[in-house]
Amino acid sequence: MTEQTEVADATIVKMIMFAIGEQEYCIPILSVREIRGFEKTTTLPFAPPYVCGAINLRGVILTVIDLAVYLNVPPQADNPRRVVVFVESQGGVVCGLLVDRVIDMADIDLGDVQSVSDDGSSLGGLVLVDNRMIGVLRLETVVGQLVGDTVSA
Repeated sequence: MTEQTEVADATIVKMIMFAIGEQEYCIPILSVREIRGFEKTTTLPFAPPYVCGAINLRGVILTVIDLAVYLNVPPQADNPRRVVVFVESQGGVVCGLLVDRVIDMADIDLGDVQSVSDDGSSLGGLVLVDNRMIGVLRLETVVGQLVGDTVSA
């Protein structure tokens, strides 16, 4: 591999794509620890409405958050393809993100991501994949906003 090829590959990130309602999003695959079917959660009192509850994942209690509620998209409660994507942020916070379905994986060139909002937004930009507009979520922002207060309490 030449030096120029290595530099070009550095901007390519493998992403997992998933749907929430009719909208499609992606996050880096390296942040995903596991994907499981949605199962009943234990309700957490006084939790924000986007928190589904807690789940015991092999002896570790994790918070599961409903991205549809957070993103203001009507949740598909009767969808049998709903799954929980367990992610780990760079800060080591692990949580589950409830999504309507996992679509695929894709190699995303970060140079192709078009910014759409300021730094505080959970949406880092938009990218075209197979002529579909995919939202690139800022996982650190999402986890920090959704679970950060719950975990640190």
